[in-house]
Amino acid sequence: MAINSNQLHVAKIYPGNYTNVLRYWHEEKTMQFENANGVQTSYTNQPVGGPVGVVFRPGWIAQQAIGYVDLSYQALGTNNQLSYYTRPYGSGQNSAEQPFLNADVIIPSPDFHKDVRADITDGIKVPATAYVYRASLRVDGGDVVSSGVAGGSATPQLSLVPAVGEGLLDDGTVVSGQFGVSVTGASSRIANGSTASVNIIDSSSLSALSAETQWKLFTTTDLGGAAASGLAQGSGIYDPRAGVNKLSGNDKALAICEVCWIVPDEAPERQAVALQPDGLIESSAYTSTTPA
Repeated sequence: MAINSNQLHVAKIYPGNYTNVLRYWHEEKTMQFENANGVQTSYTNQPVGGPVGVVFRPGWIAQQAIGYVDLSYQALGTNNQLSYYTRPYGSGQNSAEQPFLNADVIIPSPDFHKDVRADITDGIKVPATAYVYRASLRVDGGDVVSSGVAGGSATPQLSLVPAVGEGLLDDGTVVSGQFGVSVTGASSRIANGSTASVNIIDSSSLSALSAETQWKLFTTTDLGGAAASGLAQGSGIYDPRAGVNKLSGNDKALAICEVCWIVPDEAPERQAVALQPDGLIESSAYTSTTPA
């Protein structure tokens, strides 16, 4: 089964067994154990605590990654990602801090104590051979603006996409398994609550990723001034409240980012071949040819 390069196994669930957002967060640990043949085995940097995938159709596992990017304050390496930061994004003019341009998506830890189980700070990474079918984006907590930014656009745009300047689009066109999603503002402002999603239902439009691919958040414009050319790095945006107030929790402007994909399931293991009654497995009942 296709998985993250640092991921040994996806914890599979079946419809009706899970009542929460599919967890993508995991932490990496090195494990040593004795396998079924009595051989000492070691796995390095393997995930613990996730991610979770749902068997929505036999043979296929769906996974979902949801994270955020802080649009109010610059992440300065603190473990407490939702606390007040000391450096807000700004217009970049008149000694103001620089505007937001791009950032990795943060996958928050399920633990309040970040020093125990840390956030994943290097973004949404989709494994090779996965088929990405949905990307969505929401601005939540406050407006962000481009006014005052050098070269600022009157229609600022945020895009969740693997890369800019490489011909990737946000209209549902899939390029080598990749595509983006954008929210676009007006009057130099992206309003709080703005949302967008790209959903590809027709499986013939999908293609598998050839390598592990990271989705990031960018401010964008059209490459070469033509939408058909793809997304390019745009001028920045910032939260105008952050420079004059301390914002925390729900008051901060966040970009909520989502990417969904499917991967083929691995071949069934021996214990999946269960016979009646009571889950009797043939190999545990008949292990010898003597006597016949």
